[in-house]
Amino acid sequence: MYVGTATVRSGTFLIGTTAVNTLLLLLLLPPPLIPPGLIILRLPLSRHLLFLTIQHNMTGAYHVLPTDDIESDDKHSQPRPSHSRFSRTVVVLLAIILVETAAFATHVLYSRKPTSSATKLYSPAQDVVEDIVQFYAGGFGDDKTSFQIPSSPALDDAWDDLYQHGISRIPKSVAAQIPNMTSPIPGDPGFYIAELDVYHELHCLNTIRKALDPVYYPEWDTTKVQYARDHISHCIEWIRSSIMCHSDISVVVCVPLFDAEAEIMLIESFSWQWDAQANYTVPRTNVPHMCRNFDAIQKWARANSLEGDFDFTVHVEDDLEVY
Repeated sequence: MYVGTATVRSGTFLIGTTAVNTLLLLLLLPPPLIPPGLIILRLPLSRHLLFLTIQHNMTGAYHVLPTDDIESDDKHSQPRPSHSRFSRTVVVLLAIILVETAAFATHVLYSRKPTSSATKLYSPAQDVVEDIVQFYAGGFGDDKTSFQIPSSPALDDAWDDLYQHGISRIPKSVAAQIPNMTSPIPGDPGFYIAELDVYHELHCLNTIRKALDPVYYPEWDTTKVQYARDHISHCIEWIRSSIMCHSDISVVVCVPLFDAEAEIMLIESFSWQWDAQANYTVPRTNVPHMCRNFDAIQKWARANSLEGDFDFTVHVEDDLEVY
């Protein structure tokens, strides 16, 4: 916004405001409050610009400023108002400028489209989400977890326990708030089937694990079973999408760790840490990550677990509307 100054003899205001609103206000002002001098409104100069030209003469007379649109005439001369009245009028005009500018800025600010970060998709478990700091196991040598033991019933049980309550039973009022419509549960009026995606991802990861050991899990032998190939392809793509979607920006610092016997690189990164005692650069993977508390989500899943099987062969007429 550009505002000029009004001198004793003449001055020009260039007001960055809404021309129509200011014009209406000036037309409504009583004669004593009209600025000293003839106000010439040149409209439209631009979408939000209004020129006010004010002339004040020391002789006590007011003269029409010549323009292409307004003809000069001596009958327009008026008695000279006081300087205080002129000052009050300038204050009024400046107040108009500030109000209009604030209104325009507010309009621009709140008319902007919300960014993607402001868009939140509803989840029935969103109220139990809790952020915590956790450290991952390195997964090599002695730094392994119970999920890295050889294929066995014990390992299967450990994995199954992660997502055995993954299929949820939610009431209609909750089902109406999720982004996509879901199906009612046959024989259970008023309740609908749902699954938090974390459990689908764990199922997919477990399936990939089985495919890596086709001797123990022949049904997941991708070299022989077409369904296994298709399912594994789906799971890899889904997990890839999820990793990129969540994009963990925790900082990993480690060294390239080479297995001389296997002649392969176990860890690759671009950061290193020096161990003064070992006199050697050693790997460091036990770095902090900002995580969601999985235990809290598991607690919600168990409380809302669908008991029994879902009959996919039964269609239930439904009036659910997603809003």
